[in-house]
Parts: sequence; C-alpha cells; structure tokens
Amino acid sequence: MDPLTTQSERKPELIEPRTPTEKLVAEVWCELLEVDAVDVTEDFFELGGHSLLAVQVVFQLSDRTGVELELEEFFDLGTIEEVAAQLDRTGAAGAGLDTTEVYEGEL
Repeated sequence: MDPLTTQSERKPELIEPRTPTEKLVAEVWCELLEVDAVDVTEDFFELGGHSLLAVQVVFQLSDRTGVELELEEFFDLGTIEEVAAQLDRTGAAGAGLDTTEVYEGEL
C-alpha cells in the first residue's frame, strides 16, 4: 500500500451479512442503492440513501417479512445489522424467516 494513502482512502474489508435477515436487508439495500454489495456496518444515508429511498426500503422489508418497521425506527437504526436485529426482535422469525445464525468453519 502506498504510504501516502490516507485513512479515508483505504477500503476496509467488507463485512458481509451473517444472518438470513441481514442478507434480506442487504439485498433490498443493494437493489435500491444500485450497488453490488454493502457492508453490514455502513450507514444507509452515508451510502447515498435518502428519505424517499428509505420509504421504499421500509415498504419492501415490511412486504417481504410481514413485519412493520416504522420509518422513524429506520432513521434511528441506520445499518443493516441494526435493521436486521430490529426485524428479528419484532417478529421476522414468526413471519417465516429462518433467523438461525450461520457459522462457518470446523466444529
């Protein structure tokens, strides 16, 4: 790496979705933000999202999970991992989503 590269220019490793709910949220974000992948810790609005896209995200997630997420909640949460955790807490598991954690590696 070039020693003159600033911290803001370095691209950290992408933290990929770890749960089925995170994968679903990431899928919706990628579709609406028109990107190939998103880090589960990145903020929706820092990725280029805006209030009109946020409305679409909330609608699509509610439609796909059967769980109503308030727009105000979405604004407060901000990241895929936070939105997914809220969906899981408020009933995504009861809506038929498999919310089992997926662990890779040897047992």
